Parts: sequence; structure tokens; C-alpha cells
Amino acid sequence: MDVLNLLEKIEDIVEDASKFPLSNKVMIDKEEVLEVINEIRLKLPDEINRASWVAKERQRILTEAQSEAEELIEKVKEQQKMYIEESEIAKQAKLYAKQIVEEAEQKANDMKLGAYSYSDDILSKLQDKIKDINNIIEDNRDMLKKM
Repeated sequence: MDVLNLLEKIEDIVEDASKFPLSNKVMIDKEEVLEVINEIRLKLPDEINRASWVAKERQRILTEAQSEAEELIEKVKEQQKMYIEESEIAKQAKLYAKQIVEEAEQKANDMKLGAYSYSDDILSKLQDKIKDINNIIEDNRDMLKKM
């Protein structure tokens, strides 16, 4: 910074100045010090403006970074929510599929039991018919024997 160099120059002027005997007071060249102070005054607004710009730019960058970070956090939250929902949908689909399979197996068992029952009923009726026919045959044979 130019201003710091100019302040060091004033410091050097004071350090190199002639001292009054038996005191800490020094004699300096008024014109030389005033000239350096005037240069500081001229440079100071530029330095202040640059510092102010740097501070504003820093704040803008920080605000922009904060905004981007918040957007990124929101995107991540939305993705996380979507993955959770997809996971829930998958769980529900698996549960629904399991229920369908169980219902299908139950219906298959019911149909199988129904078929067995129907077959048994048919066979029972057939057996009764065969018994009736057998009885008729025996009766007919008995009649033939008696003749």
C-alpha cells in the first residue's frame, strides 16, 4: 500500500530529525512532512475506495456462495425425499406383490381342494351307481338261477 510507505517515510523523517539537547523533542522540516501528509491525503481516497470495493466484493461473493449452498442443500433434500418416496413405493409394491401371490396361492389351494372334493363326490356317486348296477346284476342272476 502506498499510504503505508508514506507513513513509514514520515516515521523515517522523525527518526532522522535533529534532537534538542536534554529532551525528546526533535526538529523536522515542516515542508517535507506536510508534503508527505499531502501525498497521503491524495492517495487515501483511492486506498479507501479499493478497500471498500474489496469489502463489497467479498460480501457479494459470500452472499452468492451462501445462496448457492442453500440451493444445493435444497436440491439434496429434494433428491433425498424422492429417494425415500421411491423406496416407500418399492416397499409398497413388494408388499402388494406379496399379497397378490398369497391370494393366488390361496385361490389355487381352494381350487385344488374344490377339485378334489368334486372328484370325490363324482367317484362316490359312480361307486353308488356301480353298487346299484351290481345289485341289479346280482338280482338278475338270482332270478336266472331260480328259473
